[in-house]
Amino acid sequence: MNKKLISLAAAAVMSLAAVPLSASAQQENAVPFELSRPENVSMVWLEGNDSENTIEIHYSQSNAMSEWSSRKESDYDNWLKEINGLGYDDVWITTQIDWSIDSQDDWKADEYWITEGYDKDFHQHLGDWAYIAQNYSAETTMSEWIFRYMGNIDDPEDTRWYGRHEDSDDYKGWGDVLKPDQYTKVKNEDETNAKLDLENHTIYARVRWLVTLRPLDGNDRYVTSDWSDVAAIGKDAVKAEPLKQGDIAAPVISDLKYTDEDFNGFPVIAFKLDVDDKLAAQAAQVSGTQGGISLEVEARVAGTEEWVGLQGDWIIKAGDMTAALQALAEKEQSVKKDTPIELRARYRCSQPEMDDIWSDYSQIITFGSQDMEITTQKVEESSIPDDESKAETTTTKKEKTEDKEKDDKCSLCGFCPQPLGLCIFIWIAIIVVIVIIIVVIVLKKKKNKDNESK
Repeated sequence: MNKKLISLAAAAVMSLAAVPLSASAQQENAVPFELSRPENVSMVWLEGNDSENTIEIHYSQSNAMSEWSSRKESDYDNWLKEINGLGYDDVWITTQIDWSIDSQDDWKADEYWITEGYDKDFHQHLGDWAYIAQNYSAETTMSEWIFRYMGNIDDPEDTRWYGRHEDSDDYKGWGDVLKPDQYTKVKNEDETNAKLDLENHTIYARVRWLVTLRPLDGNDRYVTSDWSDVAAIGKDAVKAEPLKQGDIAAPVISDLKYTDEDFNGFPVIAFKLDVDDKLAAQAAQVSGTQGGISLEVEARVAGTEEWVGLQGDWIIKAGDMTAALQALAEKEQSVKKDTPIELRARYRCSQPEMDDIWSDYSQIITFGSQDMEITTQKVEESSIPDDESKAETTTTKKEKTEDKEKDDKCSLCGFCPQPLGLCIFIWIAIIVVIVIIIVVIVLKKKKNKDNESK
């Protein structure tokens, strides 16, 4: 009876979770950010560098989603207070990747993609070919590997290839969802694998977000974005032209401030990076060729000529990007409080078999320095004022230290470590005297013994 009640309860939970939110339900369980579909989807074959079939798919997200996710990573406590105020214990996003071969009419997504592959009785209905819960991050452009290991065709017990069609679980394997003419059988050591034929076939893919809303009380609810535009790879895919000098616009940066963090004892600044649709598309396009677009940040003391590269965030994302001022401090040795510092940034684009290209520099942002000083003696850190949002009014003194070796040389010989406070030569002399005394005593006893025996 207990088992039956538990089963009925589980079924009720899964039936509630299995249905995406309707318009009214979404209003009651509002997504705490502007949910939009993935954009700029592209794919590239890894040419056998992982498995024979591995394809890397790239896609980008909106600024609103990137900024919301960045706050979850960088300011979790305030982020949590915000969603608790909306009635949630947690909210997270995963990526779903659907695919079809040789047409756009054979998509794999079904009702089980909303319930992690299970029905109301917790029976599994999806195999490895269903990409239902892939990684997600705050970065503007993300990627995932698909079509990796598909199983051993020689092994009838391999559920990756043959699926499972007995007992309570019933799901297809790769051998069920691929048509025989879409792959060739390849012998690899002690097993046989399927190799996709991209010369004669085309793989289509689309991407969407799955948002899980976990209330403070109640069951998880799910909301999905719309599907992205369809990308293609293989026979009928259109290859994008590589980017050239002048294609990438200069970065737009603003809202510079000091953070409450430090890097090796030196201040860390943050600034907002504006990522427009064109840049997001270019970043996804270049990533799809195994290249990348990154951010380079430089600073200098106002009035000087030489710019210094700063260490910090380089992967493009909307929202706050951080950079440490250590390299600038090391170049200048001493930077006084409120000294004007200039900061600029540019994009660097790397593409396979091509020279790197750069965008123009952003407009220069000027801000007041904190006290920074490089010395060989000590580090002295002052407290950071309450208002950390204004770089011009924040003061922290940093000094680099170098440990001094103690002068423990012996005053008698000049080099020994003075065990127990005495020169090693005094110890040697003491030991020699003790040995002589022992020898004399032994010889004297022996002589007395010989005299007694006579």
